[in-house]
Amino acid sequence: MNSVSPRIADYADTSQCLALIQALNPTDLDDTQAAIGGVLEGMLARPPEPAGHLQVLEQIRPTLDFVQSQAAQRYASRPLPPASGEEDTLQRVVRLWELMQHNYAQVTQRSALDPGFNERRALIAQRRLQYHALSMMEFFRARREMQPGMWHTLHQVYLSAERAGAADVRVADPLNEVWGAQSANECYVAMLLIDAASPYSRTPREFAWLARWAQRFAPYCVLLKEIEPGKGSQYALDLEGDHGLRPVGTLLPGAQARGLNTKKLASHIHAVVSQLKKGVAAASLGLGDDCVQPACARLLVSLYRPWGLASAGRKFPRRSLRGQVQIATDPMAVAFFLEGREFTQPFDARRSNFSETMVMRTFGERAEQTDTELLHRAMQLGFVQEAWDVADQSVAGYRLTRQQGDSRIEHRQLIGLRATSNDKMLLAEVSWLQYQQAGALYAGVSLMPGPPQVAAVRLHLNERSARDRYRLGFIIPGVPALKTDATLILPAGWFLAGRRVEVYTEQGWFARLVKLVARGSNFDRVSFSREE
Repeated sequence: MNSVSPRIADYADTSQCLALIQALNPTDLDDTQAAIGGVLEGMLARPPEPAGHLQVLEQIRPTLDFVQSQAAQRYASRPLPPASGEEDTLQRVVRLWELMQHNYAQVTQRSALDPGFNERRALIAQRRLQYHALSMMEFFRARREMQPGMWHTLHQVYLSAERAGAADVRVADPLNEVWGAQSANECYVAMLLIDAASPYSRTPREFAWLARWAQRFAPYCVLLKEIEPGKGSQYALDLEGDHGLRPVGTLLPGAQARGLNTKKLASHIHAVVSQLKKGVAAASLGLGDDCVQPACARLLVSLYRPWGLASAGRKFPRRSLRGQVQIATDPMAVAFFLEGREFTQPFDARRSNFSETMVMRTFGERAEQTDTELLHRAMQLGFVQEAWDVADQSVAGYRLTRQQGDSRIEHRQLIGLRATSNDKMLLAEVSWLQYQQAGALYAGVSLMPGPPQVAAVRLHLNERSARDRYRLGFIIPGVPALKTDATLILPAGWFLAGRRVEVYTEQGWFARLVKLVARGSNFDRVSFSREE
């Protein structure tokens, strides 16, 4: 079977470009990316006639979509440092998306005077927005700071579609798994929704749902020519800015501002959540075959405020703060710094009398020791505390940064945080992570009420072996002022409504699990009822 070499003779020859694309083997990711990149660069330098150019680009789309999604999996599982081994992969994926956008732009320019292209202008406008938006989404996926100018370019591409009268025309798009069609306006709004939904705080699975749902719900939004009066808390858009939606009050005077009406979207989200609670399958509601409960409904409910109300809704204002905090990323280290001793198996109360129980404690006797001795023992055990700089703080948590040095911190991780050397360590969850272009790592950390209590936990005898050992857990106290009850921190994956868990602090008792409050990468936080 004859095939065309990646170094084809003439990129202006549509037939040669098409032959190369048809001969590609998508399972060979690197070679396929390189070959497609060569064609796209070659057509920019020596373009075919506009109709042929467009035909080649449309032919490339399915193969490119597959290889790009496979390549992105190499860096999607955790934040990608700028100097990491997969940095080249990220840059290659972004470059290919941008080459597609530039090629569609060139078709637009070279066909400007051709009336035969009038019916295709809406398709080209949608594709241009789509491929630039895809290049931006890779930075969300890798939890990296957006490159300067990317938002501004997105706004300008949208404005060019609007000026051409092509922004609101829906065109067929087989790669849109929800509708099978999309307008440039809907593509633009979908990108705004993704940005408004705190993409840096999402797990890889949640981000995939988020990207799909933004397409699903974008048609229920209306991009306004101006800001609606009397709605000071709403999001708005500065088309000359280099950012997405922002609260109206933060826009500079004289900004070229647009509003976003999401009244219809709010009602639709309500209706979809109601259907999910009734047991309707997520796939039948257009949310995707891979959407599982209760995670699907939980994520959708969390999107109601930024999407349905078009509001950031920050509950606690942030204030600038200078200084450092100490973070322990290993739960065993957290327990050590909380108690001043390492976690051990609790005393078996069934084989002791009352006086022995009063003398013995769950984790052994605590000897008086100095901070120096404590830190020395922690080093012997491999328990470390990382120093992080404070960028700002709110009642609910911190925004932290680490300028250099490796960190063991991960997204949705349970950590311990000590504000000063005299403070007791508190438990916290890593809400989001983002690497800046210069290499600094930023983290959002949400504090849990404190002080926490170390506990030993294991499943009830009916669900475990008689020889199963206790695992480390924590008890988070309730806060009457916030009307919250005490919660348990258990190993990840332990929650099951109605399950009984043995808990040992100074004595043993049972916790019957009621509701999953939060699920992190290394923990389940649950509400419970206590049974002696």
